[in-house]
Amino acid sequence: MHKDSNDTAIAWNDLVRSLAEQKCVLFIGPDLLPGEDMFTELLQFLGIDPHDTAGRLPRDIKMVYPGENLFLFDNDGARTRTSRRLEEFHDQYSAKLEEALYTRIARLPFPLIVSTMPDLGLHRYLDKNGINHQFGYYNYRGTPDPHDRIHLDPRELRLLFNLRGVLNQRDSLVLTHDDLFLYFSQILGDKKLSSDLYIQLPDTLKQATDFIFLGFQFDHWPMQLLMRLLNPDRDKGLQYAMSPGVASHTRVFYSDQFQVEFVDKLSPEQFLAKLCEHWEADEQKRQTAGAPLKQTLRDWLRQGLLQRILEELRNHPGSGTDADHLMGRLSTLRQSINEGVVNSESIFIEYNRIRKSIQDIIDQLP
Repeated sequence: MHKDSNDTAIAWNDLVRSLAEQKCVLFIGPDLLPGEDMFTELLQFLGIDPHDTAGRLPRDIKMVYPGENLFLFDNDGARTRTSRRLEEFHDQYSAKLEEALYTRIARLPFPLIVSTMPDLGLHRYLDKNGINHQFGYYNYRGTPDPHDRIHLDPRELRLLFNLRGVLNQRDSLVLTHDDLFLYFSQILGDKKLSSDLYIQLPDTLKQATDFIFLGFQFDHWPMQLLMRLLNPDRDKGLQYAMSPGVASHTRVFYSDQFQVEFVDKLSPEQFLAKLCEHWEADEQKRQTAGAPLKQTLRDWLRQGLLQRILEELRNHPGSGTDADHLMGRLSTLRQSINEGVVNSESIFIEYNRIRKSIQDIIDQLP
């Protein structure tokens, strides 16, 4: 019999402990807002009636497959033009996700966040708010840009990883059935996530004890393959899914195969809000109990909370001047990001220079 959880049945204390130990991984899918299906919203944006996808279609789209969230194009030019429209759509849709979800995700110390969306919304939110992190994506046709590769263990600096490519690298996108076939032949075949490019990702997944799934379309068959890829050992402690509307037989399958518990009474936003409450209460308790400053700052460094560290170091004897200088550099970088006058590679380089300087200060603390 499948499992259903409500608020009172969720093991919040266990999740908080897992977060503190860098062993809780977050997965985010496309359906994060209550009552909204992202693919339906995308079709409407493209001028397609989601209830009549066999009717009149834009000239670049030959056919739509809502069951798999895929398209058919006449040629590569049509695919390229449609992918540009996808960028426009995600830029607008990310604004809806920012207040409801990104603000809360940023407050929780997940070492790894895996997204099946190809957008840059969460990545840009973290950058704009001065939260240092690694960003990477799976490219089944090639390799990621050097600054978008995994450089550190995610338990040392949180990693945001796009499992289905990224919008500004159009060859990495999965838009058609041919793309999907090639994607799975690569990710499950010769170019597995265990290759040198991605080796830190499966290592972190293996070490994790708890998984949280938000907004996933569990009824879609590709999700079953991805679940086997992400969790082949079936030995996780807790696995919660916020995905309303999942069919009963699908729940039975995921409960039996992966021990996933479906939470019906909380939306993704509500779940994250409650987890934030429990995490911040626990963090406050630890600080009140006199947790060592050096360890606290190292924890914040793993979470990428550079500004929070610098604000604390400003008041520490002997590090105030250096902290002020680095705070100025961080503020300048954030301003440049908000104004759009700095590219991704420069952001990556400057963040890591600031991070290294902060780490040196922390290491010198008594």
